Amino acid sequence: MFGSIPRQLTIKQSLLAAISTMLVWGLEYYDVILFASLAPIIGMYFFPSRNAVVSAIETWGAFAATYFVRPIGAIIFGWIGDVRGRRLATILDAALVGLATFAIGLLPTYSTLGIAAPLLLYTMRILQGIGLGGEAGGGATWALELTPRSIRPYINGIMYSGLSWAVFLTNFVTLSAKSLMRESFVTIGWRILFMTGAIPALIALIIRLWGSESVEWVEHVKARGVVRVPLGAVLSRYWLPFIALILINLGLTVYYYGGSGYWPYVMRNIVAPKLGISPDRAFTWALVLGMYGGIGAVIGELLSGFLVRLVGVRLSFIIPSALLLVLSPFIVYLAYTVNPLSIYTSLLMGVLFGLAAAPQTLYFTSIFPTEVRWSAVAFGWNLNASIGPLTTAVLILALEYSPSTPFMIAVYGSSMMMLGAALVVLGALIRVREY
Repeated sequence: MFGSIPRQLTIKQSLLAAISTMLVWGLEYYDVILFASLAPIIGMYFFPSRNAVVSAIETWGAFAATYFVRPIGAIIFGWIGDVRGRRLATILDAALVGLATFAIGLLPTYSTLGIAAPLLLYTMRILQGIGLGGEAGGGATWALELTPRSIRPYINGIMYSGLSWAVFLTNFVTLSAKSLMRESFVTIGWRILFMTGAIPALIALIIRLWGSESVEWVEHVKARGVVRVPLGAVLSRYWLPFIALILINLGLTVYYYGGSGYWPYVMRNIVAPKLGISPDRAFTWALVLGMYGGIGAVIGELLSGFLVRLVGVRLSFIIPSALLLVLSPFIVYLAYTVNPLSIYTSLLMGVLFGLAAAPQTLYFTSIFPTEVRWSAVAFGWNLNASIGPLTTAVLILALEYSPSTPFMIAVYGSSMMMLGAALVVLGALIRVREY
């Protein structure tokens, strides 16, 4: 039942566990940016329609399906992680995410299979979402439990940086593929991008197959047994920290999706006509800003451990979140006017976001006891994951049906969404302290 159990925690075990979580979890943002970038191609191959709106709804429905089922994955893998073992849960979710992502790159199109093609795409997206529902929050629980307490803030920063590495690499790889493959990018390049996305999951799976079980979980099970319905215990006994988790994570999730998450759409459809530049140039600019934002976030996440050690975990949220609150409107405006300074402001936003976001996993795993930790962190995290991306959809719909000032709606809508999200994070830190 317990698998490999180390006699004592080591830095090597900690790093390997953190890297494996970094790789699988990074697929979340890889998928977000990749799907947003490739949505027109996916719509053309899987949802051809004379009505462009219908095609867009069906395409983005496939995107949303991944997120709607993530709470289900959190429940399933949360139970496995809390009752059957952390390591088993991490192996299963890495395998599921990797296989589903790889399969998307191999799917036949509508012209080959008819209606079966989009149904297969939806199926793979749902399976991918269930796997990510187990990994997001859950993989971090396992990795941090394998880490000596003295170095947890630093290992946590390394682990969380996987999300931002994915942001940087996805934008970089997409730009490179478009440049190198040109016409063939539309026919085969998009498939290669999905298939190569499975490589990190494979590496993580290999690490986990030879990895160790959580000593903390094993010792707890031997001493007290397991809670048969861990999520029920969370909702009945630990509801206050659970609400704090939801609010903090929701704020940061909305900040991302309500900001740079929908920049590719805005640049291509709103900024390009407004400024009189080509949609392709505007779209490329969005990818460049995303790349710099990703670099900044990696820097912030790697530095987050030092900030936690310096000011404590709660202030490590408050300081960068307050700065994001002040700077967001300025950053958005520069981005939408294609001002060269926006490269540096995107970099700065990335650093601040990384500093604010990385302590999440450290904080959330500290406010729940061992017996329910995986279920609590994974379910709360993935409830937000099913809601946060809707921010992009809401903003896009507002732009589609705006009267005559879509540019101003894009600027003010994104700014207000990001301001509100930063306020939610700050407000949620008032009551709940770590155990």
